[in-house]
Amino acid sequence: MDIYCISGLGADERLFKNLKIANATLKYINWVKPDKNDDISSYAEKLIPQIDQSQPFSLLGVSLGGVLAVEISSKINPKKVFVISSVKSTKEFPFYFKWMRWMKVKYLISARLLKSAKPLIELFFGKMSKADKKLISKMIDDADTIFTPWAAKAIIAWQSKDHLTPFHKILQIVGDKDLIFRHSNIKECIVINGGTHVMILDKALEIGKIIDRV
Repeated sequence: MDIYCISGLGADERLFKNLKIANATLKYINWVKPDKNDDISSYAEKLIPQIDQSQPFSLLGVSLGGVLAVEISSKINPKKVFVISSVKSTKEFPFYFKWMRWMKVKYLISARLLKSAKPLIELFFGKMSKADKKLISKMIDDADTIFTPWAAKAIIAWQSKDHLTPFHKILQIVGDKDLIFRHSNIKECIVINGGTHVMILDKALEIGKIIDRV
């Protein structure tokens, strides 16, 4: 089966370099340029043409990619949706997301602001090896200066369509050291011990085995 992978904010397919899943072919969804008025739902529509729906497929998303995988699954028919280091509903957002929405923080977000926060990588994402930190830093440097601030604003403003979301198809995997999406806010998820927000890099073997079993 093909599994279409969607990376996180400021990242690309390099995020999945350590992920191996038996009996599946990993394919990578590329970011496309958003329109000014796009929200998460309308942007998800723009990614769907990259998916071959003529044969069975699954979706796998990390962080922002997990949100987009959920949104895409409300529009088409994947066999399974793997949500990693992310949420499947706005009901699982941490309190500070709701605070940022209320304070209209999205109007302050810019490409320059996001790149200036790069020295705080480990504060946001958790402890990581020098190699992984270097990779994350490089992906942030390479990130599109239009897409990145749009995406940060869009995820804050996201309104999940829970009545359309196929929750029975979703397998959610979250790390107990994730500083962005706390597993304590999430019901019915698999918790990876020692997993940070970027555990797709250093816990890829464990994550791959879980997906293999499914």
